[in-house]
Amino acid sequence: MRNFILLLASGLLISNLAACVGINKARQNSSIYDFGLSVSGESNQQIASKITFEQPVAAESLNHNRIRYRLNYQDPLRVFFYADSRWAGTPSELISSKLRKMVNLTKNPTNCSLELKIEAFDHVFQTTTASEGFVQLSSILVEKKSRKVISTQLITERATSASPNAQGGTAALRQASENALKKVIQWGNMVADNSALCQ
Repeated sequence: MRNFILLLASGLLISNLAACVGINKARQNSSIYDFGLSVSGESNQQIASKITFEQPVAAESLNHNRIRYRLNYQDPLRVFFYADSRWAGTPSELISSKLRKMVNLTKNPTNCSLELKIEAFDHVFQTTTASEGFVQLSSILVEKKSRKVISTQLITERATSASPNAQGGTAALRQASENALKKVIQWGNMVADNSALCQ
């Protein structure tokens, strides 16, 4: 009986060690993606903004670092996740970092600020080979002190993916995010210019 217990304990120990090795191996093989490093001359491409931006937030279903994708040609209501690939941060962290690099705040900003909420952040397949990065941002311009909502806008951007995988999808999402943020900044400036509350 004692030999049986020792044998069972040894078997469990070996199984646990094998599981740990398997987990570590899986982690080592995982691919981590972000929006890339700053490149030389990027500061010259910044967009002047008369409004300040608040910390972007995301829909609750996007508060994680898993890379989502959808098969619109098969089951458009279902969300999938890449098993061996992750974002380096949450979508709101990625968007926030990109926004800081893109915006050049003017010396005398207006009395308004812009709230951003990420509504969608998906790699979407229209066919087995054709896909795109899909980003949707809800923009709300508010007067800073009173928090009165001046205007809202839903901005949607798509960017074609070069390959039907996580690598292509993350690159497309980066481009779609940049395009969406450019529109957000331009829209915010335009609305602030035409609002007495922002002056």
